[in-house]
Amino acid sequence: MSDSEKKIMEYIWAAGHPVTTSEIIKNLPEAAEWKQNTVITFLTRLIRKKILKATRVGKANQYEPCITEEEYRNFEIKQFIKDVHKGSILGFISSLCDNGDITMEDIESLMKRFKK
Repeated sequence: MSDSEKKIMEYIWAAGHPVTTSEIIKNLPEAAEWKQNTVITFLTRLIRKKILKATRVGKANQYEPCITEEEYRNFEIKQFIKDVHKGSILGFISSLCDNGDITMEDIESLMKRFKK
């Protein structure tokens, strides 16, 4: 998902109800700088990626997510580990340890989760 598509999805997820193109343009600061066709292009891409669905209501489409924000984040994390760490979760965690990005508190929390 591109940064622009992500901004649109973050707005839609936060809205918690189906939204129209005009609502997106009115409520998303970045969208005010985009032409309506640009917003529609982003929405079309999101539909093709099966992240968003559109329902025709009167003269306007209403857009709502096909996946939750959490489901999207989980997908991105798995994809990152696959692409950057060749699918190795251990490689990912080792990288965090080697760079000092993980604290002892983090490790203790992980250990507690692993014991469950």
